[in-house]
Amino acid sequence: MQGLNARCSIYRASTASGDDAIGGAVPVRSVQYKDLRCRVSAVVPSVFAREQGMETGRDYTAVIYPARKYSKEELDIRENDEFFITHPSAHEMYEEYMLIRGVQLDSLNPNNRRRHIELSLERIERSRSLSP
Repeated sequence: MQGLNARCSIYRASTASGDDAIGGAVPVRSVQYKDLRCRVSAVVPSVFAREQGMETGRDYTAVIYPARKYSKEELDIRENDEFFITHPSAHEMYEEYMLIRGVQLDSLNPNNRRRHIELSLERIERSRSLSP
C-alpha cells in the first residue's frame, strides 16, 4: 500500500492497583503494538462544525496497514487507546499523543492481506507529560 509514510505505536492506558503518595490514581501506559506502518492526515472541519463553535484543528485520521500483526491475529485496537508517531522524526505529529476516538475495519475478508484499519484521532493536549 502506497503512502504509508510513518511508523506508530499503540498504547493502552490504565491505572495501577495502588494510589500515589497523596491518594491519587497512578496512570500506567502499556505498549500494545510497536512499529505499525501508518499514514496520518488532518481532518478538515465542516462548515456546520465551525458555525456551531466546535473546536477544530485537533481531529485526524490514520490508516494502519496491515490489519494483522505477524499475519496471525487481527490487531486489537480499541477506542480510548493512544496513538503515537515514532518515525520519522521530521513528521509534524512526531511524539504527539492522540486519542483514538473510532476504529473502522476494512470490509475486505479478514484473511485478505490488503485489509487495513482506519482510525479517528483527536490530539491530546496535556498539562503534564507522561513518558511512554
